[in-house]
Amino acid sequence: MADYTSSTDVREMLTDSNFTTDTSYDGLLNTLITAASRMIDRYVGGGDNYFLCGSTEETRYYDGSASRELWIDSMVSLTSVAVSENGGVSSSDYIDWTLDTDYIISPYNYSALGKPITQLIVRWDSSKGHWTRFPKAVKVTGVFGYSTAVPEDVEMAVKIQAMRWFMRAKAGFEDTAAAAAVGQMFYTQELDPDVKIILQHYRVIATAV
Repeated sequence: MADYTSSTDVREMLTDSNFTTDTSYDGLLNTLITAASRMIDRYVGGGDNYFLCGSTEETRYYDGSASRELWIDSMVSLTSVAVSENGGVSSSDYIDWTLDTDYIISPYNYSALGKPITQLIVRWDSSKGHWTRFPKAVKVTGVFGYSTAVPEDVEMAVKIQAMRWFMRAKAGFEDTAAAAAVGQMFYTQELDPDVKIILQHYRVIATAV
């Protein structure tokens, strides 16, 4: 599993100058970083290693949309698209479609924008017309995930979450913390509110079947 930051980077965020060079807690920090990375994956709905997906290809299937547009899971590179035009689900039923002839990808400039591919669109002048309406009609092969390098704001979100969990660990992982100055109790049983704000624009709805 991929970690979205390091114990060294987390230690450098803390104000205690002695702690920034103290590696004795790195084992705990690494555990917290891994947990925060996976919790963030689940929160945005992207699956494990969503923000550091590597280069391993996989194949996913989608129901046909019966329209020109088809939303797919985020992917960093697309290898092939095949469609069952008769509704069958045997390997021989899938016919390869040609990129930029039968369909195009969206966003068009995804790589330059630092964004993943999220949609396949049948070309207006294609003989295909639309994605067939059948279940499991579209077979997409490529590398799925948001990115192959962790976005800076995601890395910051992991740092914040891991650091705050570490401070809770020093208090015995209590579920509440008191703020005497304002007379309030704060409950910490999920992702930190600041972390959720940072991640909000990454949230997705899974579409693979």
